[in-house]
Amino acid sequence: MSLPHVLLGLLQDTPRTGYDLARAIRSDLDPFWSAGFSQIYPELSRLRRRGWVLLRILGPRRGPRRNLFRVTAAGRRELARWLGETPETPRANDPFLLRLALLDRLSAGDRRRAVSASEAVLAAETRRLQSLEAPEGDRAFARRAAIERLEALRRFLRSGTTARPRSEPRGTRRGARKKR
Repeated sequence: MSLPHVLLGLLQDTPRTGYDLARAIRSDLDPFWSAGFSQIYPELSRLRRRGWVLLRILGPRRGPRRNLFRVTAAGRRELARWLGETPETPRANDPFLLRLALLDRLSAGDRRRAVSASEAVLAAETRRLQSLEAPEGDRAFARRAAIERLEALRRFLRSGTTARPRSEPRGTRRGARKKR
């Protein structure tokens, strides 16, 4: 997923300021996407240069001016093109899964404590997401998918399948030839 397409998708609904976009990302797209102001505003500038969004400066009645962005027809076509593509297999640098991959570096007791703590983190995040106000439309569907993913990982951790794999019988190694 790319930030330009996230912004185009959010602007498709209604014109918004950068602040409105950041708030929509936090409320509608949590937990599967995040972006801060330092990412949003430069990307909006790039989208303007491509002709995918227009900027309207709202005069200051009080306080600083407001920059209102809206998607153009070219931006809607780009979003439709991107949505129509076959998605790639999700790949991410996931610190949570990386910790699981390296658990065999710990003693059995430390490994059990780490798995238990990881399961508690997943449970807390699941509860947090379930307590949020549900977004509308397919965003609710996507949030439900994120919750299901967290719950699947929790089930996996509780199943005990993270125990250290059984070692192979002595004298055998993968790829080694059997002596005759």
